[in-house]
Amino acid sequence: MMKWMQRLMLTMLALTAVLPAAQAETSSEERANIRTQLAAEYFKRRQFGVAMEEARKAVVADPKYAPAYNMLALINMELREDSAARDYFRQASALAPADSDIHHNYGYFLCERGETSAGIAEYMAALKNPLYPVPDKTLVAAGVCAEKAGQQKEAQGYFERALRYRPENALAKLSLANILLAQGKLPESRRYLMELVKIQNPAPVEVLWLGVRVERKLGNRPGELQYADQLRRLYPESLEASRLLAGQY
Repeated sequence: MMKWMQRLMLTMLALTAVLPAAQAETSSEERANIRTQLAAEYFKRRQFGVAMEEARKAVVADPKYAPAYNMLALINMELREDSAARDYFRQASALAPADSDIHHNYGYFLCERGETSAGIAEYMAALKNPLYPVPDKTLVAAGVCAEKAGQQKEAQGYFERALRYRPENALAKLSLANILLAQGKLPESRRYLMELVKIQNPAPVEVLWLGVRVERKLGNRPGELQYADQLRRLYPESLEASRLLAGQY
């Protein structure tokens, strides 16, 4: 993955290097797109200053290019410049009101800042586009947002909807299994646990920890020990391993 990112980075740098010479042959939108892609790569590397510079150049190239404002919003969000981030998200959304990615990102920002209702409204706006390729991702994000706000019933509904779009969504299954465990619906929780174990090998620490707790509640001591042994062996330094050792189920 790292080598692939490096190749992509070199391609973008090459495109940027020839940008002045190709100025007359390249549209303003194309130039803005190149700058925004480059900003995104620097953003992934957490080089926020350079990312900001490239995103601003994108806006100069094309002041109506919505993804550039979206990129500026994400950078400012990471820098905790919330006022600027909010303004850029609004500008991006005004320029491209049907862009699901912008709505999703703005929704994430709002939810992370504790604005649950507004955040979920943005997530729902993202779903209005029938061509949006990852509605399950947005529904899971809405579920996480609702769950953080203590809205368990609403969260469960979002996770269930996510699975209707993509039945193999592991995060939706894990989230539902945890909610059902908390509700005492052990057979239903265990069903999702079994599905997660089948599709993820080796199982992530969160799945093994779920397995320990589900089997413990069911009184299945051999099953509990099996998950516990895997957790200690595969993730000895994890928080879950510490909780297991301390008996904090």
